[in-house]
Amino acid sequence: MKIRKRLFIDSRFDPLLARLFSANVIQDLAATGSSKKAFKILSELHLIDSLDPRMILRDFYDDLFELIFRKYRNEYVYKNAIADKILLGRHSLNSSFMLSEFRAGNCKADSVILNGSSTVYEIKSAYDSVARLERQLNAYHKVFDRINVITSDDQLSKVERVIGDSVGLMVLSDRYTIRTIKEAVSQKSYVDSSVIFDSLRKPEYLAIIKARFGFVPNVPNTRIYAECKRLFIGLNPEAAHDEMVKILKKRGECYLLRDFITRVPDSLKAVSLSCKLTNKDRLGFLNLLDKEVGETLLAY
Repeated sequence: MKIRKRLFIDSRFDPLLARLFSANVIQDLAATGSSKKAFKILSELHLIDSLDPRMILRDFYDDLFELIFRKYRNEYVYKNAIADKILLGRHSLNSSFMLSEFRAGNCKADSVILNGSSTVYEIKSAYDSVARLERQLNAYHKVFDRINVITSDDQLSKVERVIGDSVGLMVLSDRYTIRTIKEAVSQKSYVDSSVIFDSLRKPEYLAIIKARFGFVPNVPNTRIYAECKRLFIGLNPEAAHDEMVKILKKRGECYLLRDFITRVPDSLKAVSLSCKLTNKDRLGFLNLLDKEVGETLLAY
């Protein structure tokens, strides 16, 4: 990762700055060219006068990400590393997609990469407790083919005591690389079709039922969920899993979305995948990245 020289807040870093990578801030910038939320954060931290208004927005975000990586290696840093090093580094956006905060039973998976199969990445940074990890892993076993926990060197021994033989283990290093300690083992033969069904949106499970059975049950809307679920759970676990993967990958089958992810700076890969933006907003944000901070973050 390129280390820049203009880390204007290095000596008085505050974790609140990490919120500048939130989807809400990026959505504001993309839609309006400025962000009240971002301006409020910078104002609360008394940083408005510290910023060089001539700094380009993409450089600002790369600088800030480098700072957060060194000072406050939070969940966003891990998600971005997964997007940057695994999704884009090992796979192709033509055949793979990454979801964030995907519901699996009563848990939400941090990051899920879909290609020919499904791989979930549960993040346990130095700021996270491992108290819920066993429950989370149990939920993921019902939905995903491969499960990985990605953690810090400080948390490694704690995580190792919780995970089972089939769960993979990774570490985000101080060099911003992902080191594999243990490979995950395929488990899709043991997923739970019922739990998978409840992870899908209505249009998604309707499309699966139509494709697999040739029809959608002709019942009142109050019964469509139950009738579709009855049909879906009749599929064997591997078939249910593979149908889930095929339909979820369609969320990323948009040329403009793939182009957007490719063109944003490395520091914004993860949030670019999770933002709910129109095609117009994506194009607007790409143009905004080459504007000065004085016109964007400080213009509210």
